[in-house]
Amino acid sequence: MYLSHAILNNVYFYFYKLSNGLKNILLFFSLFMVMQLWAQDPFYIRYSTSEGLPSTNVYSVFNGQDGQIWFTTDAGIVKYNSHTFSIINTDNGLSDNEVFQMKEDYLGRIWMLSLSGKTSYLYKGKIYNQNNSKLVRELSGSSVMLDFYQTPDHTLYFQYRDREIAELKPNGKVSKLNKLKVIDPEMKKIRSEFFFLKTCGIIDQIHPLLAPRHPQSNSYRSYHYDQKNFFSMGNSLYQITAQKQIIKIAEIPDKTEIIQMYQESRNKLWVCSRNGLYLFENQIFIRKYFTDQSISYITQDFEGGYWISTLKNGVYYVPSFDIFIDQMGHTQPTKFSCLSVEKQKGVWLGGDNNQYYFKSISGEYKKFELQIKNSLPDQISRIRSQKGQTYIIGKKQIEKITAKGQIIPLGFGGNDYLTTDKEYFIGYNYTFKVSQKNQSEEKLSEVMYDSILVDKRTTVFEQDNEKNIWIGTNYGLYEYKSDRQVKNWIQINPELQVSILDLFYDAANDFLMIATSSKGLFIMQKNKIIYHITNRQGLNSVSCNTIKKLTDHYYLIGSNNGINGIVLGKNKFEVKNLNALLGLKNKKVNDIDCLNNTVYLATDEGLLYFDIQKIRRKKSHPICRIEFIKNQNQYWLPKSGKEFCFSYQNNDVSINYTGISYINQNNLRYYYRLGGQSDRWYESRESQINYKSLAPNHYTFSVYCVDGYGVKSKIQTIYFEIETPFWQETWFSLLCILLISLMVYSFVNYRLGQQQKTFESEKAAIQLERDKANLEKQMTELEQKALRLQMNPHFIFNALNTIKGYYSEGDVVNASTYISKFSRLLRMLLENTDPTLSLASEIEMLQLYLELTKIRYKNKFEYEIIVDSNLNRNDTAIPTLLLQPIVENAIIHGLAPKNDPGGKLTVRFELEKNMLKCSVQDNGIGRKASEKMQTHRDHESKALEITSERIKLFDQQNGQSSIEIIDLETHQKPSGTLVIVTIPIINIW
Repeated sequence: MYLSHAILNNVYFYFYKLSNGLKNILLFFSLFMVMQLWAQDPFYIRYSTSEGLPSTNVYSVFNGQDGQIWFTTDAGIVKYNSHTFSIINTDNGLSDNEVFQMKEDYLGRIWMLSLSGKTSYLYKGKIYNQNNSKLVRELSGSSVMLDFYQTPDHTLYFQYRDREIAELKPNGKVSKLNKLKVIDPEMKKIRSEFFFLKTCGIIDQIHPLLAPRHPQSNSYRSYHYDQKNFFSMGNSLYQITAQKQIIKIAEIPDKTEIIQMYQESRNKLWVCSRNGLYLFENQIFIRKYFTDQSISYITQDFEGGYWISTLKNGVYYVPSFDIFIDQMGHTQPTKFSCLSVEKQKGVWLGGDNNQYYFKSISGEYKKFELQIKNSLPDQISRIRSQKGQTYIIGKKQIEKITAKGQIIPLGFGGNDYLTTDKEYFIGYNYTFKVSQKNQSEEKLSEVMYDSILVDKRTTVFEQDNEKNIWIGTNYGLYEYKSDRQVKNWIQINPELQVSILDLFYDAANDFLMIATSSKGLFIMQKNKIIYHITNRQGLNSVSCNTIKKLTDHYYLIGSNNGINGIVLGKNKFEVKNLNALLGLKNKKVNDIDCLNNTVYLATDEGLLYFDIQKIRRKKSHPICRIEFIKNQNQYWLPKSGKEFCFSYQNNDVSINYTGISYINQNNLRYYYRLGGQSDRWYESRESQINYKSLAPNHYTFSVYCVDGYGVKSKIQTIYFEIETPFWQETWFSLLCILLISLMVYSFVNYRLGQQQKTFESEKAAIQLERDKANLEKQMTELEQKALRLQMNPHFIFNALNTIKGYYSEGDVVNASTYISKFSRLLRMLLENTDPTLSLASEIEMLQLYLELTKIRYKNKFEYEIIVDSNLNRNDTAIPTLLLQPIVENAIIHGLAPKNDPGGKLTVRFELEKNMLKCSVQDNGIGRKASEKMQTHRDHESKALEITSERIKLFDQQNGQSSIEIIDLETHQKPSGTLVIVTIPIINIW
């Protein structure tokens, strides 16, 4: 059995040597190809004690299931949620502050491997140790715990230095295995067998040696990922297969110790060492990063960003290994203020302290210094390529670099310098314009101060299609037109009164983009501002430093807070915060340029560059978490489906939440609403919401976050209730109603007893008053009837005399007709005994009366009855036979005495200001002539007297009434009489 194993091992050894030789050849070529890239580190953000870490000595990084990142240090463990660091140490129950590694089991318990080896674990924010956990006490051994291992069936194994192994089954049962015969092993399990790493090689409990070819070493380290087992020896990394074979999968080119490994994918492997971080693809070495750094761990977060821990320099966060940073040989972050690409050659960079650089496409760079006599420190403000020459524009010196590489100092400095076909423009404390005619650049300093164009400090120039020069100053925008006139745009648009840092004229689309120091970005077209873009429209800062056109409608904007992308369409634009794409953390971008798909960013911390075609938005969503709800200085952690209940007396509620996104850093926007109060979503940058004096109700608080690229997280909710005060409860309301009812009942009974006597006495008085009122009403009605009866006999007497006259004359026909009409009128009089009747009935009786009277007085008069169309005849009430006496007087005393025919009687009923106006007009002899005749004078007076009395009685019951008699004259001669009776409108119904 041992022999067969030895033969297999020898055969495997020769195949291993052969394959290893081929790998060494490939490794040599790969080293040769990437040697020049070793110095290129990726862009990273460093976290140290100044950011919140308790120590710069970080042993490992742990990626929690909730998206939060944990760090193990020699001063405790640290949780980071992309905003704040939270430290947990022995004060919080940790067994030991020096924790080497954190490992999570299938239940979410996070076990600590510490220096002291004492067992402890973290679960749902609480530390469990020997003092507060029965499980930990059962698992603890008599010596230091060395390792923790979980098998596919969820069985957990804990190995201790004294060779003891504790086994924890999924059902919670703890058992101790027999002590091994191997001293200080590091344990792994393949299938059903345990394997151990020793200085003598890889062994199991049955076979003494599986790999006798490996020399004894004290630098063995073991690792396992996805049930795969690895170990390292020196600078080599091996895998133990399920067939008990040992395969060499990587060897770092430096003679240094491997500390840790991370298998990102099947073909991509990261190796951490004491001399940097190494990348292997398909077991071929690709590139080395962070040279001379002791890299202890590397892992990825849920967004795909890399977290790299070191043993001396804290933690590095790398958003992408496709974004690089270059310090041009400096060991400390170097500020670059401007840059300019030279096609097919490289990029020029301007820095501080008189220094500027040229970085070629191959990656090599050269360093230059401005030739200043007094050597005072100067900052390069701008670099321009004009007419095949490069101008390095320093504030104290401008140097021209010819196409042949000759450097020519111009003897003056500035913020910007522009040459056109005919003129030189120098921007400094003023704008200077000098004609090129008979004037060389080297002698501009002798004449420029005599040619001030704009008396403002100038920062930038730009030329448009029409050869106009746009001038950006610290006071606003000016334009030098081709007709040699200067246009002050501040006077046209006061919004442009702002310090301008950059200008860009888009010749293809014919518009000017203006970057300002405090008002964001303006876009002008055809002498009009078409867009004003600020942080309200999505800019990460209103302090914009530079503008770069990337494609036809896509522009990059560098600001004090990173980089923005703007897509300009027809009548619309879209702003993207590219910090979320690149992982920039509040980094000031001073200038931008592009060369062969490589975008260069000049920042205060170095040169950033990346291939724009390799940068893609990570397909991830930010994570939003509700941390706690606070009420009355007490905190509650959210629980799924649970509703918290708070007293109505403590109705102030605070809710804290966090958006987790490491690539977005603090560029998250929150949207929240409180269901039960409002359905509206509110936007905020804060991570805490305070509600004061909430009304009793059931509430649902919902929140989600959105990153700079517009990607939303899942909505998180928490439920709580503000209790209803007891005086608003149903039982309390019913009790109050009962008590009030009893009180009212008692009071009413008492009052009824007291007022019963008063009521009886007043009842008799009221009855007397009522009887008196009824009596007065009856008397009034009897007076009306009496007056009407005084009038009716007179009318009947006249009618009978008329009938008698007809018979005496032998006119039987007229007598018969008259009797028919008279009987009809008499029947209506007898039927209408009420004081009032409808206007329609009154008109009918009046018409019968006039027809009878007309028969009596032949050919003496004609009559006309006119009724206002606005009057409702059937609904309007009028005293019975009110106008009959007046009509009778008009006929007998006015029309009958006339000697000539053509008498005319007009009766009108009109609606005037909610009054019924009744008028009787005749064209008779008039009242004066009638008085002289003294005929029937007594009857006339009696008829008018009766009518006046009836109007007075009607006035008492229904309101103000009146009667008016008007003598009509024509050419100062009597021409008739007009009688007007006005009574209130009374409706029958």
